[in-house]
Amino acid sequence: MSDPYGYNQPIERPKTLTYAVYGMGLGGLLTIVSTAFLFTMDTAEMKSLMVTEMEKQPTYDPSVFDAREMVDVIVPIIQIGGAVFGVITLGVWIWMAVMNGRGRNWARITATVLGALSLATSLSSVGNLAGNAALGGATMPMSAGNVVLAVLDPLLVIAILVLLWLRPSSAYFSAVGAARQRQRQGQHPGYYTG
Repeated sequence: MSDPYGYNQPIERPKTLTYAVYGMGLGGLLTIVSTAFLFTMDTAEMKSLMVTEMEKQPTYDPSVFDAREMVDVIVPIIQIGGAVFGVITLGVWIWMAVMNGRGRNWARITATVLGALSLATSLSSVGNLAGNAALGGATMPMSAGNVVLAVLDPLLVIAILVLLWLRPSSAYFSAVGAARQRQRQGQHPGYYTG
């Protein structure tokens, strides 16, 4: 018996979306690497720089708090907070990769919003670093690896977002959404690979 509506045809995920999903996996890997860099940075140099900057502030009063003691408390908090943020970010990368790979349009929209926020944060960070350097202000020490990641991450996000919204990816999201809609309405759901 033939199927005039094409419901029995599998919906094949396009390469554009597969590459976007791989890119999200790479984003998760970069998150692990950048979190590891947080624990390999020169904390002595970072502490020294933070103490110097605190002592320069016009409102700094050594009788209220000692800058060195404050920095000894702040640096581990930064490292632990960075590790927690890294784990959460890794989870979001994995979640977005799985859900986008399954053709969930809400995941594509969520990934787009998160990607836009990531790009805005990256641009803001680069602007702050450039502004501090131009004005002779202090900047936190960064390893060559951190600099490479700071450049790679926004490029990866842009590539993923473009791949998610290319015509083949959009067609896949539409086809999967239509098949899920038919399934909810009790019609023959068709086949999809998500």
